[in-house]
Amino acid sequence: MQIVEALPAVTTTEPTNNRAAWLVVGASSVGLFLHFGSLLVNSFGVFLTTLCDEFHWTRTQVSLAFTLATLTAMLTMPLTGWLTDRFGARRPILICTTVFGLLFAALSLLTGHLWQLYLLFLGLGLVGPGTSAVPHASLITRWFTKRRGLALGLAMCGTAFGGVIWPTATQKLLDQFNWRVAYAVLGALVLLVAVPLLMAFLKEPPTRLISIDHNAHEDVTGLSRKEALRSGVLWLMIVAFFIVSATIQACMIHLVPMLKDRGMTPANAALAASLFGVAGMIGRLGTGYLLDLLPATRVPVIAFCFVGGGIFLLLTGAAGVISYVAAMLIGFGYGAESATIPYLVGRYFGLKSFGEIYSYLFITVPLGGALGPALMAAGFDRTGSYQLVLLLCGFATVLAVLLMLRLSSYSAFNTVR
Repeated sequence: MQIVEALPAVTTTEPTNNRAAWLVVGASSVGLFLHFGSLLVNSFGVFLTTLCDEFHWTRTQVSLAFTLATLTAMLTMPLTGWLTDRFGARRPILICTTVFGLLFAALSLLTGHLWQLYLLFLGLGLVGPGTSAVPHASLITRWFTKRRGLALGLAMCGTAFGGVIWPTATQKLLDQFNWRVAYAVLGALVLLVAVPLLMAFLKEPPTRLISIDHNAHEDVTGLSRKEALRSGVLWLMIVAFFIVSATIQACMIHLVPMLKDRGMTPANAALAASLFGVAGMIGRLGTGYLLDLLPATRVPVIAFCFVGGGIFLLLTGAAGVISYVAAMLIGFGYGAESATIPYLVGRYFGLKSFGEIYSYLFITVPLGGALGPALMAAGFDRTGSYQLVLLLCGFATVLAVLLMLRLSSYSAFNTVR
């Protein structure tokens, strides 16, 4: 059995100024509501056909811009984590959110030159990680200990809320105005809402709250990147969260066509997808609350079991009300990921290299999103049914549960004196 060494770490006790700490959570939630993974990801599909019609581009050409941004963001994510660990989270967040808003608004100036689209999306991918959960979770983890799970869950709800709001809001802007106005308005929201709130309320915890007896540099301890990469617990978590991310996003992308194949109306199938999103928000809050009450290793096990239960319900050919239950079970697990990953990073690796280590785990989400839906589509094309792929997803989720159960054999990094 491999042991992750437990060392005395930073005492990030709840600050005497609770108001300041919770304002950081609120500001982070707004920032994540208007960040790369919320605003850009959830609005891109709405703009896709409009851009194709406007400039006579193919869907493949436009979609390549999104692929370019996603791959760039994945490659620069560890750099964002490193910068956060060295210079704090506030500066990267403010700089990247400002540039993100400017670049998003600049999409309103596109002409028929495809390279302009690619250049802007390349820029969006470069600054995207600085607007993501990595620096926000790093900052919140340093503010909170006892209610860290709840604080992370509340902040991560910003992303989930964006998934509910931005597709509809973007479409309404397109219906009422045009795509240029839509891009300009959404970019302006980032600059005029998110940036001022982040500047006003996003603060680094004062040194006196981090340590009473030592300076911040002495007291912020934990495993280094190299030590974490040599530990079995990091790779165990990477594999488990990659598996679950791939299976969840495969089901999410294919849920509507799957249910339509089973005879459900498009409206009812879309309702299942909406319930998936609602359950994701509940999962973020519920998981955050449970992380503060239960042993940390139990919470992802419970969440993964929900996902497995939803997948096996779909495997039975569920339609109607049962399909809604299945969608909500899987959606709950999807929401649970966002709060669980940073919490476990703080628990098992401490705060010294929190941002960089979290970035490696965070990458499993887009990687799973890239692979899972493609494999499910390939399985359907090959067999004419989703059954075999659902069965494989179900067994993969069971494997992820077993891996999470294995976490209990590792010593947690001591984050509380």
